[in-house]
Amino acid sequence: MHNKYDPSDEAMTGEMPSPGEAQRLRHELWLCRIELKRQDEELRRTRAELEVLRIRHPGRDSTPGEQRRQAEEEANRDKALLRCLIDSVGDLIFIKDMNGVYIACNKASEEFIGLPESEQIGKTDFDFFDRDMAETLREHDRQILVSGKERHNEEWVTFRDGRRGLLDTLKAPFYGPDGEQLGLVGISRDISDRKRMEDALRESEERFRTLCDSAPIGIFLSDSEGNNIYCNPRWEEITGMSAAEGRGQGWSKAIHPDDLEEIGKIWLEAFSTGRLFSHEHRQLTPQGQTIWVRALATPVKNPDGTISGHVGTLEDITELRQARQELLKAQKLESLGVLAGGIAHDFNNILTAILGNVSLARLQLHDHEKVTKRLEGAELATIRATDLAQQLLTFARGGEPVKKIIDARGLLREAADFALHGSNVRCEFALADDLWPVEADEGQLVQVMHNLVLNAVQAMPEGGTVTISADNAGTSQEGKRSVRISVADSGTGISEQHLQRIFDPYFTTKQQGSGLGLATCYSIVRRHGGEIGVASILGEGSTFTISVPASDLETASKSDSQKTLIHGSSRVLVMDDEEIIREMAKVMLGELGYTVECVENGSRAVELYLERKEQGSPFSVVILDLTIPGGAGGREVIASLLKLDQNVKAIVSSGYSSDPVMANYRQYGFSAVLKKPYGAQEMSNALRELLI
Repeated sequence: MHNKYDPSDEAMTGEMPSPGEAQRLRHELWLCRIELKRQDEELRRTRAELEVLRIRHPGRDSTPGEQRRQAEEEANRDKALLRCLIDSVGDLIFIKDMNGVYIACNKASEEFIGLPESEQIGKTDFDFFDRDMAETLREHDRQILVSGKERHNEEWVTFRDGRRGLLDTLKAPFYGPDGEQLGLVGISRDISDRKRMEDALRESEERFRTLCDSAPIGIFLSDSEGNNIYCNPRWEEITGMSAAEGRGQGWSKAIHPDDLEEIGKIWLEAFSTGRLFSHEHRQLTPQGQTIWVRALATPVKNPDGTISGHVGTLEDITELRQARQELLKAQKLESLGVLAGGIAHDFNNILTAILGNVSLARLQLHDHEKVTKRLEGAELATIRATDLAQQLLTFARGGEPVKKIIDARGLLREAADFALHGSNVRCEFALADDLWPVEADEGQLVQVMHNLVLNAVQAMPEGGTVTISADNAGTSQEGKRSVRISVADSGTGISEQHLQRIFDPYFTTKQQGSGLGLATCYSIVRRHGGEIGVASILGEGSTFTISVPASDLETASKSDSQKTLIHGSSRVLVMDDEEIIREMAKVMLGELGYTVECVENGSRAVELYLERKEQGSPFSVVILDLTIPGGAGGREVIASLLKLDQNVKAIVSSGYSSDPVMANYRQYGFSAVLKKPYGAQEMSNALRELLI
């Protein structure tokens, strides 16, 4: 028990109790007992002084009377101070005599009992509480008075009128100046509201725990360092770990090793920024099974805004991902059906043009001029088929660009004129006079312009104007020179709903479209290290803008589209697994004046090259097909030939532009590239690079 007053202590009220609550109650009770003892001593001393005055001055009442009044005033003042002290305490304070009769109480007791002190004095607990409760309280008092020791109780009390309240009470005996036990003094706190709050909180926690324990998804709670401090049973089921195993950083052991680094980066970013953590990743169960889960974690913040931890969920989405993949497969099959229909439509038109022109040429063999015209028509249709095939390959296989320096002005005009052929749309050009040459794949860049111009034509079914602009962007000092090209139309425009999806594969709003054109444009431009974007207003038109890297060289190479055929007389070796291509190449090269030998596989190509070299009639150029099913292709053959002849001149030929050899042929030992399909002009240009 304290015997010293601590000024830092304050009278306790009805707030949540601190760890020192019982000690406070004892302290306040101690104050009351000390004050009662002091008052008793003061009254005893006053009576003694009055008795001395009466003996010394019999018959003289003035001075003793004044002193008696003074003593009474001092006693009254002390009582008033004691009353003020007791009434200022927010807890209930009461005093009982040896028979349990109330002889004093404070304001808080008056409010709790509902009666003023004057109506409490002289009464017992039987007057305020029901009989069972009064008996219990009386027994507590008896034990205190008999033992002479204080007692602490926490009990619900029931009043006679049915009211209930929870009291936290400390009682102790008090004694007179002569040591005689006079009764007991008690101090109580009404903790009814606090108890109800605790019960409500406990009930809420129980509901929360029940909810978490029965939740169909995993729930976890972590501290500010990412340490797991709670997880529900479903979390244990998903991870295959117990709560103890997952505590702290143990949860990370369930993550698939290949996903752990990525998750760490995403978690660190979410933690540092206070954003929601969301991620789908793989986990390994103790049985070695791989599952997919989705983890979500929301930061829990302190009042000052700092993050105290995270609360999150973990969901097994293995079956969902499987269903998603199946749905994606179904969507792809449906899209492929649309794509195949569009391709079949386009190819049928092209084949009709080819077959029709060839048939007419047969019928018109007597007229050289008409035959030439028909063959030119078939050739143009074949070029269209080439473009369509190249578009499909670019989209499906990647199509690494085979770059060279190109004059963009000439390319834009030729591509636009070809795309607008036969339409009711005219084209206007706004091309900078000092336009830089670009470093790009000529065929792929033409393909982009074809698609963009055709898209503009389809947006203006009633006719209109396509405006093609080009200017320089960036500076040489910045080291990021590029050429910016825009294709603008005044057609129907694109709705905001569709604007975000126009570059998605298979997406189209046209009945006859395959949804491949703009997706192919996007793929080509990005592989060139450029950018593509669109701005559109519904009903007013659209503007597509692309940028491609400019060349540091100021002079572009001559276009391969020139029509002059260069003849030669050198020896050429052709390797290709297709007999029809070997036959066509042999005749074509023969018409150009070359001596040609053809082989169908890589081993025979190496043998024949070595034989002719030893015979003194070596090949000047070899044309190697890049892909030979079941055998050595161009890459393997050139490696063998370089061992025989470091000065070998080889041309790589393939219809698969996605192969890195086509884009970086010099790194593999080739001297030039010849993309399939090719004609006499392309063959002549390729040989001219090496032999002239």
